[in-house]
Amino acid sequence: MIRRLIVGVPLLLLALVGVSYYFSARLATERENVMSVGTLGEASNLNPILSTDAASSEVSSLIFQSLLTVDENMAQKGELAESWKQSQRTRFFFSSREAAVRARDAVVGMLGEGERAEVLEEVSGFCELRVFLLEPGLDFSEKIAGVVEGAEALSEWTVVLAGGGAADLLGRLEKKGVAGAIRWFSESGNLLNVSGTGDAKKFREALEAALAGEGVAQAEVRESETGGGAIFLAEPQVDFVLRKGVLWQDGVPFTGEDVLFTYQAIMDDAVASPRKPDFTLIQEVLVPSPHEVVVRYRKPYAPALNSWRMPVIPAHLLKGKSRKWQEDNFNRNPVGTGPYKLAKWKTNEYLRLEKNPLYWRSPGPWMDAVVFRVLPDPLTLRLAFETGQVDFWSVDPWAVRSFREDKRFQLFSSPSSSYSYVGWNLRRPLFGDLRVRKALAQAINVPQMIRYLLYGYGVQSTGIFTPQMWFFDPSLRPLPYDPGAAKALLAEAGWMPGADGILQKGGERFSFTIITNNGNEVRRDIATLLQDDLKKVGIEVKIELYEWAVFLTRHINKGDFDAMVLGWSLPQDDFDQFQIWHSSQAGPEQLNVVGYQSKKADAILEKIRQEYNRGRVMAMAAELQKTIYEDQPYLFLFVPQGTSVMWKDAYRVCRPDDAGGWIDEPVRLTKAGWSIYMEWFYRPEYAASLPAGRVIRKEENP
Repeated sequence: MIRRLIVGVPLLLLALVGVSYYFSARLATERENVMSVGTLGEASNLNPILSTDAASSEVSSLIFQSLLTVDENMAQKGELAESWKQSQRTRFFFSSREAAVRARDAVVGMLGEGERAEVLEEVSGFCELRVFLLEPGLDFSEKIAGVVEGAEALSEWTVVLAGGGAADLLGRLEKKGVAGAIRWFSESGNLLNVSGTGDAKKFREALEAALAGEGVAQAEVRESETGGGAIFLAEPQVDFVLRKGVLWQDGVPFTGEDVLFTYQAIMDDAVASPRKPDFTLIQEVLVPSPHEVVVRYRKPYAPALNSWRMPVIPAHLLKGKSRKWQEDNFNRNPVGTGPYKLAKWKTNEYLRLEKNPLYWRSPGPWMDAVVFRVLPDPLTLRLAFETGQVDFWSVDPWAVRSFREDKRFQLFSSPSSSYSYVGWNLRRPLFGDLRVRKALAQAINVPQMIRYLLYGYGVQSTGIFTPQMWFFDPSLRPLPYDPGAAKALLAEAGWMPGADGILQKGGERFSFTIITNNGNEVRRDIATLLQDDLKKVGIEVKIELYEWAVFLTRHINKGDFDAMVLGWSLPQDDFDQFQIWHSSQAGPEQLNVVGYQSKKADAILEKIRQEYNRGRVMAMAAELQKTIYEDQPYLFLFVPQGTSVMWKDAYRVCRPDDAGGWIDEPVRLTKAGWSIYMEWFYRPEYAASLPAGRVIRKEENP
């Protein structure tokens, strides 16, 4: 044994030095003014309306920009939009002008300074009263409704077309007119939404007659929302003023047409963007001038501003192009308005971004290039960092302590806004029984995973939100590790031990395959520990590892798996989980990848999107968190502590202070993370190359 140690340890060290030298040479790059970022997952594509993985988003964030972003304190901030204003139009409908005038007088009598009320011409046989409000939401509109008398009841209908063609049909029906119809909207190629007034039964008959008159034989008309006696339409609006002088990286001016096109592309069924749920409540997007955009919504949508943090894509390059054309010509060759542009992408090796000379926030960025290096495993990534070939590293939990105690490095640690989970494919009969899913949760020792995989740097997850989110419910407790209770639940569900010790039911063995992406040691180890724990209660688990792109495109996006290990990284301020959990989002390429279906959760998801009141949002978010956690569509594992490391003083930040001056400071951790000012990072040894004549306020960390 001693001989083995004497011989083996030097050989191991020699091997490590050899590996380090090999990758040092392989990863060697021009260090002059180039930032190098290491990653284990390669970007899937760089079209931001299609990509869903973190690796793609990290790269895209330097190439593309959005109308809005957040500042270091997570407050909304303009990016491509110079300014914005929210308002709301609330509409009532009456059978006579006299009734509308009486209602207008009543409303004017109770309105405060600044609000306007107008009576407009007849709409489909009804007179319309419009009330303009300075803030969106339902509360004040409901207060106004309290003084309005004689308004017609409203109903909302969905027409499902078997043969598609909703947009063309909408145009014909709008032109032709349907008695009582006040608003039309084509949600997709086979869905048509229409709002009507008056008697619901009579309106449905008029709508069906109009469809028959257009020769639509296969159309299902269903009442999607009666409004519960609602007598008004609340229609929020956001007015954006865009920055002038912004150019796409090919020199073409950025305008409101690009914003309109981005919206249209997201809503296009042929594009199949997973971002579509963020925009389905929009009624229309208007471009009154090249630098103005007006967005009108069909109903209140509280996360409206958050949704416009969606990167904008160029109309002049993509309009009229098929998804196949985009895949071949744009997704790996993007053109944005951001500080960096793609220079080279070598699959499974690196992506090189170079400074955009047309950047509207010139003279930045300070770095000539940013290189994202795709590395095969955590050991290689650590060696690349320690040999100076990678400037930043998301530290593995086992290494945090050693780096924290080493004064050569600077660490940035905070509770992450992400969680890891095991997703059960609810389309598989094996996971259809809630008792089985609860048994699986209690058979797996999550606290042990936190101890041994995260080295204690994390907390057990209790569902869809993370503890630092202001709407997180801390009172919800995780299911305990209890193999005995798990066995009892499995027996109750009819699973009994077979001759080989594996549970059986109706001749079927309780055996399934769990998949995850290779290169991620924590996820691989989760699968291994899960395999061991479930074997103790009589369940057989097989493990398969896939390269990231294959894992994502062939299995996760297509729902082709039994169970999988993955994680979600979430915006800290966004309580809208519609894309991930609503039953309508369970199709291919959508984000409800496990196929979760719950009428109760659907109702909360739909309602919370319309709520602006902070207290009510917290109450609904808590109910949603509890509902989904109790259903256990995922085995919610843990929320890790996020830690990144860089060589001490390797970079500083010289950023605009939005008042004509500059702030020069160390890289520091903010509420929005340590990398929020990445475009303004510079190497101190190249400080002399920064533009002269800057008015600088120099700050140091306390």
